[in-house]
Amino acid sequence: MSKVITKEYVVYGFDDLQKNDELCEKIYQKFWLDNPENTNPWADENLHSFETFADTLYMGLDFSLSNGECPERSCYIKLTPDYSLDNRDYKELLENYEGNSYCYCDDLKAFTLELLDKEEYQVLCEWSANDFVLEIQNKMLDLWFADNEYYLSKESFLDYVHSNNYKFDEDGNLF
Repeated sequence: MSKVITKEYVVYGFDDLQKNDELCEKIYQKFWLDNPENTNPWADENLHSFETFADTLYMGLDFSLSNGECPERSCYIKLTPDYSLDNRDYKELLENYEGNSYCYCDDLKAFTLELLDKEEYQVLCEWSANDFVLEIQNKMLDLWFADNEYYLSKESFLDYVHSNNYKFDEDGNLF
């Protein structure tokens, strides 16, 4: 004969996590940081922004990026410029650039236009173009890892818990 066993669970939500730092830290660590399936949901959009920006400036783009909050040794972004383009060409290409409506597009446009206004980039020869491209690559890496750092932050975790009405058991499992 079969038996029905009922188990009661204590579940914790946003308000509980805000009141209990120890519980919040435990669940944040297990559910958010230690979960290998938890990746930044904007990663594909961010990569698409990089691709759109590079295409607009007639630059080749190669990359290897992690979804962590810190760069790993294998992470890189490499842009290959069209050396026939000059300062004026880049400014014209960016004049009406709207990107793909993700935030990186505006950030990269503003950053690049500021670079083009610097004295060292008024005339682009091969070495100054390489420096110019290197600065854009570094900005892309900074944007990528700043976004991942925010996504993996406790603040972001709590925002997700609140907006999705997540509930957890005492072991940090989503209920």
